[in-house]
Parts: sequence; structure tokens; C-alpha cells
Amino acid sequence: MEQVKLLSMTAIVTVLVWAGADSLVNETIILPVSFEVASLLRTDVLVELDPADRARLFEVELAGPRGLVEGLERPGPIKLRLGIEDRPTGPVEILLRKEHLKAALAQYSSEFRKVSVVGIQPPSIQVSVDHLVTRDVDITMDRMSLAYDEEPQLKTSTVSVRMRESVVERFTRAGRRLALDISADVERLLKEKAPGTSAQVLVLLNGAELGQDAEISPNPIEVTATLKADRVTADVPTVPIKPVVSFANLSRPYRAVSRDGTPIAVETRTITVTGPAEDVSKLLRGDTRAYGFIHLKEADLAEPGVIKVWTPEFHLPPRIELAKQPDPIEFKLTNISQAESTEGS
Repeated sequence: MEQVKLLSMTAIVTVLVWAGADSLVNETIILPVSFEVASLLRTDVLVELDPADRARLFEVELAGPRGLVEGLERPGPIKLRLGIEDRPTGPVEILLRKEHLKAALAQYSSEFRKVSVVGIQPPSIQVSVDHLVTRDVDITMDRMSLAYDEEPQLKTSTVSVRMRESVVERFTRAGRRLALDISADVERLLKEKAPGTSAQVLVLLNGAELGQDAEISPNPIEVTATLKADRVTADVPTVPIKPVVSFANLSRPYRAVSRDGTPIAVETRTITVTGPAEDVSKLLRGDTRAYGFIHLKEADLAEPGVIKVWTPEFHLPPRIELAKQPDPIEFKLTNISQAESTEGS
């Protein structure tokens, strides 16, 4: 009986010894990883992986107790985030240090804290570093093609741009100043405005030439200009002119009579106008209208029988104006009885 107990204890101790020994045995695995990078401390620094390293899988060799290491195997690659210390703008090769990889793995999952990083292949990555800087950028209009009565004027000729330092260096190497030419955008917007009239347009600045990360302030900017009108002068025949009274005097019957005693209801005159060619053509075709009126005031109605010279006023389509004053009209006012007024109506 004692022998049986001894044998049982021996077996248990043996199992425990083997289990403990197995837990102490180190094993290694290869873990495939990809990387993303960012500046370690600064928000005004952009760090990007070289396209080749962005698409590459790196092999990280891990070592640790067999049972623990075997539990870290993954069906596919994992992505680790590496913080890059501050470097000057430009391409740089970063050596992948074991302690940095261990920290990145521990951040990915606490399971990796008890294993060691033995090595990595390839041993380095290629990154580009770009600092964000603020520069003044000139706004220019050097390629204007339209004709102007008043040349385009910028409300502000300089904007502040937060942009990549590499873009600034590219302009410098090419011997170019930092500037945005907005000629095409300005004239595209001004073409929609009426010629001969001062117009303001808001131009949204396109910072593509200054880099995808460019932030422009202020944006948009205001431009003021007057397009040169293609103006013509023309005679418009038989424009109607009618005497009118104010609403307060509608109850006072009157009749306009020419010097020879002919009643005047509506006179016509040929008037000379000027304006944009298209607008004048519309008026001559009858697509738009012009008419004249003589505004009779209360004092005029109080002086019946007196021949007076009247200068008519004209209502004209927008952007058209008189090129010269038309001939005046002579007539006198006569009172008419209520009966005559009723019969006439």
C-alpha cells in the first residue's frame, strides 16, 4: 500500500516538473505586421510612409514561454502605429528599434507585454516628414482678357496660407513667388454681370497648387469691376407720351389741347437712346417697351387755357438711357364739365 502511494506521488511530481519545465521553455514566432506612422508629439508635422513600405508586410520575431507565444499567433497581419520623433522636412530612413516595436505591440494588445521582440525584417522604414508653416501668398490677376470700364480691384491682395513646407521649398527651387492667379475665376463670374455697371463678385480661392493640406484665410475674397459695355445709339420711333395727374387730382376733369385746338390724348415722339447693343436691339424689336409721360401738377391744373412747353419724362428698360433730350410738347389744359367727362368715358 505504501508503495502504491509512493508511486502515485512520484507520478504527480513528475507531471508538475514537466509542466513547469515546459512553461520555462522559450519559443519564437514570426508575426506579420504593417505600419502607420504619425508625429510623436507635434500636430503641425505630417509624417507619411513611403508607398512601398505602406504596402509591405514586415516580419516581427517574438520570443517567450511556449504557451504564451503560441496564443499570440494571428490568422493575418496586424497594424502597428509608430510615433516618429521630430525631424526636418524631407525623406528619412527610420531604424525599427526593438523597444519601439515592443511599446507599439503593448499598445495594440496587453498580451504582448510578456514577450520579447527578437528582431524585425526589414529593419527600417522610409518616411517623409513635412512641417506645416504659415506664409503670405499674393493674389494676382495677370491674365485678364475682357474689356473693362473699371479694372478689377481686389479687396485684399494677400492671403494667409497654412501649408506644407515642402511646397514652399518647391516654389523656391523653381524661382517662383508664392502667388495664386485668379484671372480665370474672376472673369467667369464677371461674365454673368451686366456690362457698364459696377459689380462685386466673391471668388473662392482654389489652393490645389499650394498642396492638398493648404488652408487659406480669408476665403473667398471680393473683387469689384465694371465690364465695358458694348454700347450703341439708336432712334426709337413712335414712343407714346401721355399726360398724367396724381391720384389726388383724378377727380378734376381736364383736357390737353394743342395750340391749334386739337385734343391730345397720346402724343408720340422719336427718341434717341444709348445702351448695350443687345438691350437696344430688344427695344427696337419690341421685346421691351419705352413710354413717356408728362406729370401734371396741381398748379398746372389751376392755370387752364395757358399754352405751356412741357418736357416729357421717359420710362426705359434697364441699362438704357436717353442719348439726348427729345423735343418738348406744347399744349394747354382746359377744364371740362362733369357731363362731358362722363360722356367721354
